[in-house]
Amino acid sequence: MPNKLSQFWQELKRRKVTRVITIYAAAAFVILELTDIVAPSLGLPDWTLNFIIILLCAGFIITVIVAWIYDIHPEGGIVKTEPAHKVKSEEIPKSSNSWKIASYISFIVIFALIVLNIIPRTSNKKEVAVKSIAVLPFENMSDGDEFTHLGDAITDEIIMQLYKISAFEVRSRTSIMQYKNTGKGSPEIGRELNVNYLLEGSTQRYEDQVRIRVQLIHALDDDHIWGEVYEGEWKDIFSIQVNVAKRVAHEMKAILSHSEIERIESKPTDNIEAYNLYLQGRYLWNLRTKDDLKKSIPYFEEAIKLDPEFALAYSGLADSYIVVGEYGYYPSGESFQKARTAAIKAIELDYELAEAHIALAAVKRDYDWDMIGAEEEYIRAIEMNPDYPTAQQWYSEYLSVMGRHDEAIQRMVLAQKLDPLSPIIYSIAGAITYFYARQYDQAILQCQRALEIDNNYVYAHYALAKIYITLERYEEAVFEAKKAVLISGGEYKNTLAIAYARSGEKVEAEKILEELIANSTETSSYSPIAGIYLALGMKEQALDWLEKGLPNREFHLIHIYEHPRYDSLRTDPRFIELARKIGIR
Repeated sequence: MPNKLSQFWQELKRRKVTRVITIYAAAAFVILELTDIVAPSLGLPDWTLNFIIILLCAGFIITVIVAWIYDIHPEGGIVKTEPAHKVKSEEIPKSSNSWKIASYISFIVIFALIVLNIIPRTSNKKEVAVKSIAVLPFENMSDGDEFTHLGDAITDEIIMQLYKISAFEVRSRTSIMQYKNTGKGSPEIGRELNVNYLLEGSTQRYEDQVRIRVQLIHALDDDHIWGEVYEGEWKDIFSIQVNVAKRVAHEMKAILSHSEIERIESKPTDNIEAYNLYLQGRYLWNLRTKDDLKKSIPYFEEAIKLDPEFALAYSGLADSYIVVGEYGYYPSGESFQKARTAAIKAIELDYELAEAHIALAAVKRDYDWDMIGAEEEYIRAIEMNPDYPTAQQWYSEYLSVMGRHDEAIQRMVLAQKLDPLSPIIYSIAGAITYFYARQYDQAILQCQRALEIDNNYVYAHYALAKIYITLERYEEAVFEAKKAVLISGGEYKNTLAIAYARSGEKVEAEKILEELIANSTETSSYSPIAGIYLALGMKEQALDWLEKGLPNREFHLIHIYEHPRYDSLRTDPRFIELARKIGIR
């Protein structure tokens, strides 16, 4: 076998095929680099580079075949190459000097291009192995209150466009929104977000006219790479967003696949007014307050009325109903049923919309208690958009609820990598992922990290309170619980009552218990009251209140089996039957 390979190699050299390959490779390399440089200025379509690569591959095969069959001789011109067995060694013609010169030039060209293009890209000045980008909050330059949402809305839409490109990582809005109106420089932001590139800009709208300024910056050295101002009518906003995403991909040396181009170029709706309403709904949904969440719903509903085929609007509506259902702002039955209807419709209209599958997974987990179906939807959403941090976070929560703690931690670590400055992801990691895994020191560190990002992030204070209760650090638990109640405007009182009860201040705990019972209704969350009874040592009453939540499929019930709070009930037949009915055991 070695002899045959050696003979074949000698034959390639005799027929000068190796020289032809070298020259062809150098020429192809030059053509690709020139195309990459001139394509944007000539306005060539994005598929141009892919088309040229295909042509060069086909040309390579043809060139090798021709080089094997024919040769160029100094005297005879183009002649057919005789097989090796028909040629005596002394009859083999000498190589043409032109071949040698061409070969030397080719080697020099290839070496020069490597030096000029590859080496700088591996240095810390220009590009590291992983392409990553953060879209900083766009400044809103519009006058009046009508367009106050525009800067954040355009930021979100460009992020969602970039999510469709698999060649690089995109940081989530929860990480980047803290840089709104910040004085931090690009290198500092790049280090904190662990990204190579930053996209920043501004939006300005006046009546039906819009101007969007964007610039791409290399984060580590604050180098300006590209910038442009897009102006036009508001109805052109979709094409502007498409052009921005494509140009960013080009500047970051990402070759878009045909399917990626299709996803980027697809218009979410042909009704620009429906799109306006959708943007306002998403803006309010992202604020996450009780009033803003409720206000977001009519915007999505109006957008759907204007365009019944608007998949993103259905997805937004599903998200709003899920959050108000989980937060207890709407009755569970009403909110989750409406969320399910909206999510299914969104999937029917756009099966590849990852956000819609995530919404359906939440409904299946939180209300249907269809844990198998929920996991299928989580996995499907992640396959469609593996860089979507919310999908990784919610799947991690599901895995924790199911007792699969090692997997849950892996998913949460990935979510944090994708969204490294998200207080909600760190808080959930502390309150659920590590807490349910009984890794309490790590749970505390996660909450502390969330508070470093946002010292008033209420969920982190709540999570610390329940961790400290479990660790019997009651003074700290009461302090964190009081802070959670204060910041939230009266929520999380049940956690404060549990801290009081466990620390021996039963009178204070009973006061809060009486208040919560007096304000409870048939649609209330009952597990918070059950938790207080359990802390007071009244197990039967605690089980009574947990069972009250079954008819309404209370959201919090899916957490009871893995929550350390309920360890004392684990062997109780009523508790075991309750977990079975929920589907978590």
